[in-house]
Amino acid sequence: MAAMEPDVEALPRGGFRCCLCHVNTANRPSLDAHLKGKKHLRLEELRATRRAQGLRSVFVSGFPRGLDPTQLSEYFQAFGPVASVVMDKDKGVFAIVEMGDTGARDAVLAQAQHVLSGHRLRIRPREQKEFQTPAPKAPKGAPPDDQQLTQALAEAPDVEAQMVKLVGLRELSEAERQLRGLVVMLMQEVFTEFFPGCVIRPFGSSTNGFGVHGCDLDLFLDMGSLEGPQRDPKAPASPALDSALASPLDPQALASTPASPVDSQAPASPQDSETPTSSLAPLTPDSALASEALASPQSLPPVSPIQEELREKDLGEAWELVGALKGEEGEGEAMLELVGSVLRGCVPGVHSVRTVPSARRPVVKFCHRPSGLHGDISLSNRLALYNSRFLNFCCELDRRVRPLVYTLRRWAQGRGLTGSGPLLSNYALTLLVIYFLQTRDPPVLPPLTKLTQMAGEEEQVEVDGWDCSFPQEVSCLEPSTNTEPLDALLAQFFACVSSWELQGSLLSLREGRPLPIAEGLPPGLWGGLRVGPLNVQDPFDLSHNVAANVTSRVAGRLQNCCRDSANYCRSLQFQRRSPRGRDWGLLPLLQPSSANSLLSVTPIPLPLAPFSQLCAAITQVLEEMLGCQVEQSSKRPRPEGDGEERPQGGPSKRLRLEREEERKGSLQDQATEGRQDGAAVEEMMLAADGREDQPSATGDVGQLGEQPQRLWQHVIERKEKELENPGTEEMETAQGGEEAGPGMTPTWLCALWHRVWLGRRRLRRQLQQQAKGEISWLQAEARVTQELIAQESKKQGKEAEPPPPLLTFTASVSPSGQFFTLTQLQDPQGLFPDLHHFLQGFLPRTLRGILGCEKGD
Repeated sequence: MAAMEPDVEALPRGGFRCCLCHVNTANRPSLDAHLKGKKHLRLEELRATRRAQGLRSVFVSGFPRGLDPTQLSEYFQAFGPVASVVMDKDKGVFAIVEMGDTGARDAVLAQAQHVLSGHRLRIRPREQKEFQTPAPKAPKGAPPDDQQLTQALAEAPDVEAQMVKLVGLRELSEAERQLRGLVVMLMQEVFTEFFPGCVIRPFGSSTNGFGVHGCDLDLFLDMGSLEGPQRDPKAPASPALDSALASPLDPQALASTPASPVDSQAPASPQDSETPTSSLAPLTPDSALASEALASPQSLPPVSPIQEELREKDLGEAWELVGALKGEEGEGEAMLELVGSVLRGCVPGVHSVRTVPSARRPVVKFCHRPSGLHGDISLSNRLALYNSRFLNFCCELDRRVRPLVYTLRRWAQGRGLTGSGPLLSNYALTLLVIYFLQTRDPPVLPPLTKLTQMAGEEEQVEVDGWDCSFPQEVSCLEPSTNTEPLDALLAQFFACVSSWELQGSLLSLREGRPLPIAEGLPPGLWGGLRVGPLNVQDPFDLSHNVAANVTSRVAGRLQNCCRDSANYCRSLQFQRRSPRGRDWGLLPLLQPSSANSLLSVTPIPLPLAPFSQLCAAITQVLEEMLGCQVEQSSKRPRPEGDGEERPQGGPSKRLRLEREEERKGSLQDQATEGRQDGAAVEEMMLAADGREDQPSATGDVGQLGEQPQRLWQHVIERKEKELENPGTEEMETAQGGEEAGPGMTPTWLCALWHRVWLGRRRLRRQLQQQAKGEISWLQAEARVTQELIAQESKKQGKEAEPPPPLLTFTASVSPSGQFFTLTQLQDPQGLFPDLHHFLQGFLPRTLRGILGCEKGD
């Protein structure tokens, strides 16, 4: 019986499960059909083959590293035929030798001692492991996983090669482009039946040169000056494209199909739409191509007569609504509904259709099941065609544009800087990169005004009142005289963005320079432009700030992430390959940040005040309002563009540390994710410990190395003294060098023993009611902290040894005195997010109170 099969087990609620294929069946006939199917029989045959190979194989070790497999094969041929030799690729310390038959394998095991090239071989039977169903192979062209990406980049010879390889791993393959072209042609054929003379024009990531695996398919339904749709709600009669998508596709045959309409129909207009890349597609286009058969309309669930009648009814109602609202305000929304009805009822394989009339550019979203593509169709987004063409033009103009954009998009994604909501869109980030390249000296890319002047008469275009003219061929422009390598451009991007005055400037790609807007825009200029913390002007629609949704917090985080990455790009870890196989070059930059790391680069804005007074007030808040034990130090900022800080008397501390790391090879890897100022923390630790020549552990911020552990020992000792002498109000302060000033970056190393943010509001209210207005707000805050510490200490009771701190962190102020940044060091209970959230509102308000009192005195 089928139920007695060793690979079959009965399910508790009925049905059966094939443990070999990991497939559930509802009943016995279904199980019998599965057991006779090709998949089950193929896996049974594979398992039998593997078992037979195991019975003929021996495990061999003890030979020298780097031994040629042919030497092993020649040695074991003395006992019988050798089928194969599989070496350990990672370490080269063992091998699996498969003999031709079990008799030869028994002869090998019967010999008591084996010696090869003076080395005694250790030989035993190969261990028989349980058969594992092989995982399906990734289709050709599918996006690599993180491990494959890391391995590929680690093998590159330099950073520039890493950036170029990143493009090759993430860009759309030729097969994906061809498949998108087929989907566009299918859409074209369907919509021509309803709107004769219309054109489906792709734009966005599919055409602008920056597409990645699985990105959305953005389409523009160009109806030009058509009078209106023709009422004939029927699916297209021609089955050509339908059958092309429905039948099994051969990638080689697909490569011979005509090019996408991007090249054949649309007067070319590529752009990167503002819609973020979709991550919802169940299949990449290449995985659809590599499958045995694409889902065809015939393989989809059959449409019942009732459903067919409902579809025709929906189309009929949409036609009537368009006719009734012709020339009125609601006509656009009615046309959107009509397009959705056509997609839903007449395009084979399309599902999940929904209209989004409230978007800035109303669209109809859809998913095409056979190809696995998600996309949208818009009716009023002609400017996006020219935005796409402009981005593609920039790619063709200089070969460095694509690697730089791909790298920075992946970097920003890992740091949570791009996405929906208040984050940067991929389009905004791409324009920011192009603007940066326009501002280099000499520029890598020309400003758009220069391109407009070079446009010929036939290239003069105006869309919605905006000038979209620029040359169609790059051959009419002289190549840029800028010869900076890719790694230098990447480092300079980080350095420049971290120092730009974002809030007071409009970054104009048309002018190729920042336009001051500190006192507002000139009257009547670019009406409707929204000004915010980050202002990046669209190259054609000058009234559109593509980063208008970005909040001040995200803009500040962008600059802090850039500052942190710029510091990393000065290190030897970025500049050359690690001899010990550690992450180097792009790898630390592309690794995603944790939630706490993102908080570490999220600055807290500070009130305007003299720098020395601000630092003193911050120290007062940390000690009196938070109850922290504080060690303060300062770091002189590195000059802009200088790779190493070299004070008189010898090489810099960072250089000495890196040399020590290479010499001993015993330090942790430098942490580059989520560190606002890793160098400042490192140097401050050295100064506080009093030994500059001692290597510092600069590992991940979430771990505490040996050096910070030693550093905190004297803080804990002072805590013991404080417990022994409760009357002591002043604590000893170890100053880490010079007094902080405008030329120094102050850093505080803090240990926190109490949750002073829990129950604070209730206790403050009680204290103010008791005092009846006789104490100031600042005095009340200090009293609240003391009371909270006393309550928590009373609950804990007197312990023989002082407890370790709940949280250790560093705090620093930007050289301009505008931002305050926290970086977690040790957080065993996960309190860092709570502290950061509390300080976002508490710190600026308290500092304003302290600085106001000082001025009043």
